[in-house]
Amino acid sequence: MAPRVQLEKAAWRWVESVRPEDIQREHIEIAYRICVPACKRGACRRNCKGNPNCLVGIGEHAWLGEIDENTFHNIDDPNSERRDKNTFVGLTNLGATCYVNTFLQVWFHNLELRRTLYLCQNARAEEHNMDSDYEPRSICEHLQYLFALLQNSNRRYIDPSGLVKALGLDTGQQQDAQEFSKLFLSLLEDTLSKQKNPNLHNVIQQQFCGQMSYVTVCNQCGRASPLPSRFYELELNIQGHKNLTECVTEFLKEEKLDGDNRYFCESCQSKQNAARRIKLHSLPRVLNLQLMRFVFDRQTGHKKKLNTFISFPEQLDMGPSVQFTIVTRNTFN
Repeated sequence: MAPRVQLEKAAWRWVESVRPEDIQREHIEIAYRICVPACKRGACRRNCKGNPNCLVGIGEHAWLGEIDENTFHNIDDPNSERRDKNTFVGLTNLGATCYVNTFLQVWFHNLELRRTLYLCQNARAEEHNMDSDYEPRSICEHLQYLFALLQNSNRRYIDPSGLVKALGLDTGQQQDAQEFSKLFLSLLEDTLSKQKNPNLHNVIQQQFCGQMSYVTVCNQCGRASPLPSRFYELELNIQGHKNLTECVTEFLKEEKLDGDNRYFCESCQSKQNAARRIKLHSLPRVLNLQLMRFVFDRQTGHKKKLNTFISFPEQLDMGPSVQFTIVTRNTFN
C-alpha cells in the first residue's frame, strides 16, 4: 500500500480537471476511498490510515494468528455433514463395528423398544437435570442418548464410540453378530427388570421371545417327550439353500435318531430309534432369523464364511410352521 500522502494526492487529483458542476458519484468515492479494496496482510503498516477498508490494524492477527491458507481451504464444509431432509442418521464404523451398528439401527427402528428405553428412569440424570456436564455412564443411558441422537440429530452420522467403549468391545476385531445380539439383549433385559415401572420389566420378552419345544417320539412305543424352551432367535442353516423358506423348512424338519444316536425312552426303559423335531408354539413380535454363514471347514480346521445368496420375501408367512397357536402371518422386514 502506498504511503498516506500519496494516496490522498491520488484521491483528489481529479479536482484539477473536473468542474464543480460536473462532479459525479464516482469522484466522491475516489476522493474518500470508498471503493478501495481491503489491504492484504503484510502489505501495509499497522493502523493504516490511507485506506478506510484496511483491516490490518484492528488486531485481527491476535485471534487469527498466522493462517495456513491450505489448511483453511481443506476444512470440510459443515453443510456436507448435515443430513438431508427426511433421511435417517447413520453411525460411524469405528473399525470392525459394523455388526454393532447394524443391530443398533434395527433396535432403533423398533418404535416400541425405543419408547420403552426413553421411559427408563435414571437417578443421576434427574440429579443433573439439564446440566451440560452430564454424560451417560450405564449401558441403558448410552443407548438412550444414542437413540435420541439418531432421532433428532441434524448430522448425517454420529459416533457410537461411547456405547462401544462402555461395552468393552474391541473396535479392531470382528465379533460374532449373533453372540453380540444375545448378550446385549440379555443385558438389556436384566436392566429393564430392575426398573421401578413394572410395565418395562417384560418388554424384551414381549418383543423378541418366542416359545418352542423339542419333541422326541419313540418309534417303538410312540411316546412323545416334549422339552419346552424359549428362544430369542432361530438359527437357520443356509448351506445348499437359495431362499429363506427353504432354510425355515430345514430348521423344522424331522431328525432321525438311530444307531449310536438312539434315544433313551423312559417308557421302554431302553434305547430306541426315534424321531425328533422342533415345534414352534408362539412367535415374538419381532422374529430374529440368524443366517448361519460360518461353518467349520474340516480340511483347514477353521471356520469359513459362506457367501451364498439367500433371497427372502417382504412378508414371510410363518402360520403353517406354528402349532397350538393361531398365527396367520408374521412380517419379516
